[in-house]
This record gives sequence, structure tokens and C-alpha cells, in this order.
Amino acid sequence: MTESPDTLPPLAGSLLERIQERYGILRKSERVVADYLRDNAGTRLDSSITELGRRLGVSEATISRVSRALGYEGYPDLKLSVAEGARPRGTFANIPVEIDVHDSLIQTSGKLLSLLTAGLEGTQRMLDAQRLEQAVDAMSHARRIVFVGVGGGAAICDEAAHLFMKAGFEASSYRDGYTQTIIAAKLTAEDVMVGISHTGTTRTVADALSLAQDNGATTIAITSDAGSDVAKAADVCLTTWSATQQVVPLHGDFLEGRLSQLFLIDLLYVGLLFRAGEKTAHNLRLTGMALEKHYLQQGKSRGKS
Repeated sequence: MTESPDTLPPLAGSLLERIQERYGILRKSERVVADYLRDNAGTRLDSSITELGRRLGVSEATISRVSRALGYEGYPDLKLSVAEGARPRGTFANIPVEIDVHDSLIQTSGKLLSLLTAGLEGTQRMLDAQRLEQAVDAMSHARRIVFVGVGGGAAICDEAAHLFMKAGFEASSYRDGYTQTIIAAKLTAEDVMVGISHTGTTRTVADALSLAQDNGATTIAITSDAGSDVAKAADVCLTTWSATQQVVPLHGDFLEGRLSQLFLIDLLYVGLLFRAGEKTAHNLRLTGMALEKHYLQQGKSRGKS
């Protein structure tokens, strides 16, 4: 843990909200305790601190640290909170557990904001300055930047290509394995391929990155799992925050993962703009004027018809 539990600011909210807020600063052994608490929220915790430590394979001191890190006075206070965490899960398996069917929309918005903000803050804490610089440096010198992903990751790739193209970079996005393989086979040492996969298990993305890397291209991964196949196929891995047990899997996807991916794309984009300086500023002015002219002409055409 980067900070002593006693020096952390106070927390409010349910046990699950507190775990979401503090999970990113817990040590590996402490996350074992947090995962158990989250999985058993709403059930009666009858074990003593000694019994729980033996069951989880951690020390009593670890459980005490987790209790204080989550804003409780100690283990007895934590046990009460675990028992109070019960609520009907309803029929919506993909809705965050913190959001209740009886919440008003404004209450739901506040809870969702808190959850997504925690994901972004976790990603910020995990940023590695050297890797960021490596990624921006490679992209700034690339002849071509290719983004590959599937599903929700493909949507982020499309957004990334759109941003980079407007600034004058030769950028493109591909979302199916067949095309990703063709593109990867033609890349060279002058090119960069960025693979986006929240879980890091997307086979087509990992394969495309590996092929591009074999051909000399620089490969960059954006994923929540630094040990995944997608990450291993990358020269540079930028890691997004993720709880061990996904907390926000709305609609079968991970909203905190998608927002964190977009956050990193925007960060790389800004880094490239600053690195290229006036050249990208000029390109943005050119594309802006071209788009303005395009839509003005469209408006005039509609007026004549």
C-alpha cells in the first residue's frame, strides 16, 4: 500500500463503494481480503479475524489494514458493514452492484459517476512515465499508425483514428481479424500498431500485434492485464485500471475500461500534438476549415432543393 491506512482521507458509502474507491492502492495480499469481502457482501461474516486470515492465507495484520483502509475502525466494524450490504440483485446481471432498481435516476447518475471516476483515477495511478514517452516517441516518428480492436475496443480504435487523422497523422482503424492480419503483414519498421483489448485475451488483436512486431513495426497495447497475450505482443504496454472482479460490466462490456482506454488515447493524442507543435496545429486548422466549408455547402444545397 502506498499510504498508511491511518493517513488516508475518510470514506463514506457502502462496503462495495469503499472497495471500488480504494482497491487500486491495496497490496496483493490485501486485495485477496477485498475480493472475499466483495464476493460475500450481504452475508453474515461470523469468522473471527484469526479464522478469516487462516481461510484466506493472510495475516491478521493484513485484515486489520484492509479494514482501516476501507474507512472502518477495525475488523468488528467491518463485519457489521458486510452484513448490512445485502440487497436484491434483481434480473439485471450487467448492472453495477452498487446501483439499485429503486434508486432515482439522479441517484444512479451519482453512483455511476463515482464508479467511472474511480476507474479513471486508478488508470492515472498506474501510468508509467517512461512507457508513455516511448509510445508518443514511436507514434510521432511513424509513417503510419494502425489501431486494431474488436467489439467495444474497435469503437475506441475508430475514435482514435478519427482524432489522429484530423491532426495530419496517417492513421487507420480495423476491427476484424482477417483485415487486421492483412494490414499487419504489410507493416514495416516505419509503422506503429496499437492494439486495444480490455481483457487482453482478444486473440485476433494479439496475433496482429505479433505479426506486426515480427515485421519490425513498433507495437503498443492498451489493456487492463499486463500479463495477457495482447500485452506480451507489445513493445509498450499501457495498463488501464481494473478490479479483479469486474465491477461495472454494463451491457456485457466494461464501462470503466472503455473510458480508461479513451483517456489513454486522448493522452497520447495530446502528447503527439505537443511533440509535433505548429505542424499539427496547422493541420487542425486546415481540417477544421475544410469541414466548415463542406457543411456550409451541404446546407446551401439543401436550401436550393
